[in-house]
Amino acid sequence: MRYLSADVGGTFTDLVLVDTDGQSVHLDKVPSGARGSAEAVPNGIKRITAQAGIAAADIDLFVHGFTIATNAFLTRRGSRVVLVVTQGFRDVLEIANQLRPHLYLLTQTKPAPVVPRSQIVEVLERLDAFGNVVVPLAKSEVSRVAEEVAALKPESVAVCLTFSQLHADHERMIAEAICRRLPQVTVYCSVDVNPQIEEYPRTNTTAIAAYVGPVVDRYVTKLGNELAKLGMRAPLRLMRSDGGVATPQSGRENPAHMLLSGPAGGVIAGASLARDLELADLVTFDMGGTSADFSLVANAEPRLVTSRVIDGQPLRLPSLDIETISSGGGSIARVDVGGGLKVGPDSAGAIPGPACYGSGGGDATITDAAVILGLLHPADYLGGEMQLDDALARQAIAQHVAEPMGLSIEEAAFGVVTVANAQMIQAIRTLSVERGYDVRRFALLAFGGAGPLYASYLARDLGMAEVVVPRNPGVFAAHGLLMSDIRHTAQAPYPVIFDRADASDIEDALRRLSDELDHALTRDGVAVDDRYFRYSGDLRCVGQFHELQVPLPAPAGADWWHAEIVADRFHDAHEAAYGHADRSVPVEVVNLRVEAFGYVPKAVQPELDEYIEGTPEPHAVRLVYLDRENGFRDCAVYRREDLRAGHRLPGPAIVTQRDSTVLILADQEGQVIRQGIIRIAVGGNKL
Repeated sequence: MRYLSADVGGTFTDLVLVDTDGQSVHLDKVPSGARGSAEAVPNGIKRITAQAGIAAADIDLFVHGFTIATNAFLTRRGSRVVLVVTQGFRDVLEIANQLRPHLYLLTQTKPAPVVPRSQIVEVLERLDAFGNVVVPLAKSEVSRVAEEVAALKPESVAVCLTFSQLHADHERMIAEAICRRLPQVTVYCSVDVNPQIEEYPRTNTTAIAAYVGPVVDRYVTKLGNELAKLGMRAPLRLMRSDGGVATPQSGRENPAHMLLSGPAGGVIAGASLARDLELADLVTFDMGGTSADFSLVANAEPRLVTSRVIDGQPLRLPSLDIETISSGGGSIARVDVGGGLKVGPDSAGAIPGPACYGSGGGDATITDAAVILGLLHPADYLGGEMQLDDALARQAIAQHVAEPMGLSIEEAAFGVVTVANAQMIQAIRTLSVERGYDVRRFALLAFGGAGPLYASYLARDLGMAEVVVPRNPGVFAAHGLLMSDIRHTAQAPYPVIFDRADASDIEDALRRLSDELDHALTRDGVAVDDRYFRYSGDLRCVGQFHELQVPLPAPAGADWWHAEIVADRFHDAHEAAYGHADRSVPVEVVNLRVEAFGYVPKAVQPELDEYIEGTPEPHAVRLVYLDRENGFRDCAVYRREDLRAGHRLPGPAIVTQRDSTVLILADQEGQVIRQGIIRIAVGGNKL
């Protein structure tokens, strides 16, 4: 079997081709090109299949991760959406809620809704809080709404009526009428996208799905056409925000699931690696050219959340708990009006890129700083395929940082790296300490083109035990795409206090959701024996506002439901999340959830054959600026292909390879293990 994955980032597109029959792995990185474009994918496929000596038609499975939905939302380049709401709720997106990011700031600007008020249509109908019809929806009203929507010339339509999660008929009637009137326009109903209580989050999530839907559809359609031109017949799978993969049809049905497609692959690969190495707890650190993504793996399982805030707006769909900041190799450094050094959020991207790329960029970036400090060697970048220009890097740092701050070029470059590191350290603290986890007992898994270069700084300053660097860190996220199963999720409101819960009624509700997802797996062509399900509920104390997701037993047999066990799980989760739990308080269910999975065969990399103890001879020695106290000092440089399992690498040392560079600081020691992974002991710890 031959498995191919492609992960499109802001600067580079990473590809992994695994041939399980020939026991070979092929890797490649190609420039991503213009933002939002899929042009790098077919170009990369041509290159990597040529390396492997096969044709595109020989690929058996193709899994793709992309950032097109994220970019469309963040840059406000999505589609023209018309939103249909219940009469009186036209301002639901403008009013939003009373949550403020800065509680005591007197002047704050709310993020602009993805649907302006002028493109919202009200409909005369009303349900009460129990799903009963208060104002019936007349056929004449349905026709009027369809015509008014058509007059606004939408690219997509979102329909979200009050309390529709309890009674879907009105939304269905309106959607069917709009589809008849505008057959080329996709309609997204909240009962399909996010059937939960709370009108604003449900409306906003549905609106976001409609906003990015046509963008995702065009991207996937164009990609499919390009793959067909290459002769590829392999099934296409798309990475979802929750770490599963979807067929193109499923991706189009709820494109909001694709909003965090890009960084999800690395988290899934990280969880797999944690299980292989028997590391229960680690933080994944994926740093590329545009951003740095962090996620937490606890007990060898990635942390999932049922909702998150993106650019100040709620998105209420299951996703991996990922913190993203604008600290990538291309992040631009500048001095603000107060004389402070800022790094990001603007990025030089792939075009024109950092100044040292020599492609016309003149801004100072983190990559330019790394070249000046000797962390990156101009001749070794991307395996020598891309030559960096040290003079242009020095010119950019001097002009934009050193001269305005009155520093030497080397001090300014180190300042850029230090500020970027501080931002990333804060992101890790947000992900761990603010979630109730002691980061000191976690390992830091570093990958991406730039992650292994800065991970040793972060782990040292956070007091973490070790850094783990996979064999091919630059394409690790792309490899993670080949570790995911097909995934579908369904949820339904189920408000009930535990003491009044009826086991048979809960079982019926879960089975209805399971049957719905089972049908989706059938449509995806998943064999019955390759299907498995997980069940959970959103629980809270009676009178509480926030819920916690708690695993539920599978509904099987007469004695499957044990309310006291589930309640104990909730209180345990509450204590872990908030530091306290009152087990005398009654618990209630808010929503029921089901996850359905379709097993996808996994690609496995071969292990290293040799085991050699001791310290290898370095390939070279070069001067590297590691701190202000010592300035430049000699640093051993090793080539990754020369390392064998058992090798020990005392710091300071640098390991170079085509897809990344690994830094080991002076008080640290690296060790290569059987899988070709480098484990770096931090702070005097021993492996």
